[in-house]
Amino acid sequence: MILSFAYPSSPDRTGGVTVLYELANACARRGHQVHFVHGPLTPYRVRVLDELPPFRFDERVEHHLVDRLDDTGLPSGDVVFGGTAPRRLGLPVDLVQGFRMLREDVERDLYRSPFPKVCVASWLVDVGIRHGAPPGQLWYVPLGIDHRTFSVHTPQDRRDYDVAMLFHPHREKGFAVGLEALVDLRRRMSQLRAIVFGIDPPAFPLADWVRFLRAPDHATLAREVYNRSRIFLQPSYHEGFGYTAVEGMACGCALVTTDNGGSHDYAVDGQTALVVAPGDAPALAAAAERLLRDHAERARLAEAGAELVRRRFDWDNTAALLEPRLEAYVADPARYQQPPVDALAGEGAG
Repeated sequence: MILSFAYPSSPDRTGGVTVLYELANACARRGHQVHFVHGPLTPYRVRVLDELPPFRFDERVEHHLVDRLDDTGLPSGDVVFGGTAPRRLGLPVDLVQGFRMLREDVERDLYRSPFPKVCVASWLVDVGIRHGAPPGQLWYVPLGIDHRTFSVHTPQDRRDYDVAMLFHPHREKGFAVGLEALVDLRRRMSQLRAIVFGIDPPAFPLADWVRFLRAPDHATLAREVYNRSRIFLQPSYHEGFGYTAVEGMACGCALVTTDNGGSHDYAVDGQTALVVAPGDAPALAAAAERLLRDHAERARLAEAGAELVRRRFDWDNTAALLEPRLEAYVADPARYQQPPVDALAGEGAG
């Protein structure tokens, strides 16, 4: 098949666009003709490919920098990831990577669009059904991670930081709750050391026992954050998937997370992680303290989490699962282009 991915590409590394890069690579490895359209023009789009964050594209992926998606130089194709692209580029498919991260009307319109939605986490299928999307249009396809980069290199007992956490300014990421949990934990464990990372630092200073690492590339993130931390703390209210938690697990961090939606696919309480209710800073602190004081339990959860991630999240498996769905769509487009089910859509998605 001829597959195109039509999204703006920023000079800054963001998880959502990196997912598209990895999926494009995996589809190219399966022999499909893959085009990545870095457009349309926005204030954030790169002008040349050298401005992209470091990423190893498969040499078979063809790149296009355009100001408009109706650029006549773009190839016709079978499927295009990006629902607003002209029909000439292929049958439309959208990738649903989150919920309550964009404006409510934007997310509602995405789910109610009359074409397939690839959902990166199983709970997003349930959200789509509550928005009125026909079940046949909602494809749960587990994501992958780069196991060459994200893997265990440092034993738990030789790690420098007790807790690692992502800083993201969006309220749904729960950073304020996570920071409250860290402060509570520091009161209980006076030698606690933490590391926080993000594209930009918080607007306020962090305590001197918290190191901040700005915009690390993947290799640095794996080496300097995940492989040097005993626990990864995910305090989100909602996660589409929760990429940093899964990366941390792959690198041998024991996961303490909220029950945030995306975590359902990898965080089984007491088996691969400790799971608490969203917004509960004392519970996050107590769970982290439990694991920091119980070395055997922490090592057990870290090992079980890393094994689950190795088995479940692999980009070649992702492409292999997606391929027959795309082929069926191309063979019978009308089957996957039904309007939303209004009787269900009115219930909302609380």
